[in-house]
Amino acid sequence: MVEEGRIRKLRELYGERFLGRIFTEEEVAYALKKNPPDSSLAAAFAVKEAFGKALGTGISGFRFKEVSLVRDPVSGRPEVRLYGRAEALFRKKANRIWVSVTHEAGLAVAVVVLEREV
Repeated sequence: MVEEGRIRKLRELYGERFLGRIFTEEEVAYALKKNPPDSSLAAAFAVKEAFGKALGTGISGFRFKEVSLVRDPVSGRPEVRLYGRAEALFRKKANRIWVSVTHEAGLAVAVVVLEREV
């Protein structure tokens, strides 16, 4: 769960440096189409945190930009793309990822479930 106001303050304080360090280009491009972009950025941050918790490493096991919240171009359904260490850690634990994102009262909430299909 991430407060949209917290993301707004960080974006206003650190601008491009903050965006470039935490979010993928896809996440930033999607968010900047929204007015304001903070709701989408908060959702992306919440997904990164939820992924770390589902993985069991917390956010210290990978870099923020190695986890990207994207939307299916047709349905708009949220999906997660993984890169680098985040992808390697995921492959050791699971082979399927489920994500849900919602917004309420200035908060973005994400749930990530990792599944191992045999």
